Amino acid sequence: MWEPILPTDYLSPGTAVLARLSDPRVEQYWDKNHLFAEQLGHKILSDRGQPQPKCCTSKGIPWDEVAVYPQNALWDEQLPRAVFLNGPVVHVLDFSKVVTDLLAK
Repeated sequence: MWEPILPTDYLSPGTAVLARLSDPRVEQYWDKNHLFAEQLGHKILSDRGQPQPKCCTSKGIPWDEVAVYPQNALWDEQLPRAVFLNGPVVHVLDFSKVVTDLLAK
């Protein structure tokens, strides 16, 4: 999920940015008005069974986090449990093992 947080985030990410996550199973979306981010943040904070990120909100909106969900995760009214959730992205290095393990399944 990409969203405008910084002053330079006035446009959705371009092809070069989206290509950073090139696995065909990855889905990326532009959340211009933070509608998804606000709902996601609320659901994560209200469910103590979810991993709780150690950072990253701006004006109450979660951002700059890595969230990894199992391949069979069902997205409906109940948010699926993430297997990894933390940030900021640039400092989260241990998620690569989680992603590698999940992609191997």
